[in-house]
Amino acid sequence: MVRLRGLVPAVLVELARRLAKPPEVSQRRLERFARAMNRRPRPSLPHEAPRSLAVIVPCFGHAEFLADMFESLLAQTRPPDEVILVEDRSPDATADIVEALIAGHPEFAGGRVKLIRNDTNMGQAASLNRGISAASTDLIMILNDDDYLMHDAIESMFVRFHQHRDVALIGTHAIYFTGAEELAAAAKVSTAYAAPGLPLTIQRPEDVRRYRKYNDLNMAHSGSCFYKAAWEGVGGYLADKAERVVPFSDRDFQMRVNTVWPVAVAYETPFTLWRLGSSVDAGINS
Repeated sequence: MVRLRGLVPAVLVELARRLAKPPEVSQRRLERFARAMNRRPRPSLPHEAPRSLAVIVPCFGHAEFLADMFESLLAQTRPPDEVILVEDRSPDATADIVEALIAGHPEFAGGRVKLIRNDTNMGQAASLNRGISAASTDLIMILNDDDYLMHDAIESMFVRFHQHRDVALIGTHAIYFTGAEELAAAAKVSTAYAAPGLPLTIQRPEDVRRYRKYNDLNMAHSGSCFYKAAWEGVGGYLADKAERVVPFSDRDFQMRVNTVWPVAVAYETPFTLWRLGSSVDAGINS
């Protein structure tokens, strides 16, 4: 009689291997990126605490929500030093509305508010890179054109970067809403949802090797903030999906930054009100 005691576990292991889904995060591309970064001088973050911040808003297909987004910038307890909106050949009236909003508030951010208009539809990653490259600030904050920034978001982000000097990027979570009534009724400061001063979760470069799923590093893109030097150091957002460690340009960027520097997440503190059901099929999503 043939003894199969050692065979069954091996068969089960092989079956499990074939049935298992591949990891969402490409560790092969992360490791390749890390090796490439190690072959050149390590980029450094500014030695001094950050003093200035630009908000970058990629704009595509959300003309009806732009006034709400702009209102959230005007209401900041600590105004941004620059606001750069990148219009990505939107098929609606986005460009005209943004121009009118800027013209209606010439004093906002010391007049350092500009609209960049793409000649062709470039997608979110390329639009963000174009907007960030035009900024002259220490910090960059991202805001989607259909979301609403908590009124204390910029002020609170400065506090966090001053407390965590070795961190290159800080993200938070968001409060979801679906329409004008919910937005009007929602509290619009982060302290209405979480006590001030809650600790951040620090993800260090050595943690990146354990990433398998998109949300192993989990933060909202809208409201996330990072040093412009970190963006430059990792080569910005990647427009080519074939080069990304995950399909999404925002999470790919965050993970590549985390490969080089510590990244922090405020899992309990929201910095944005995130509009559900308003995604579009082109431009802003790529």
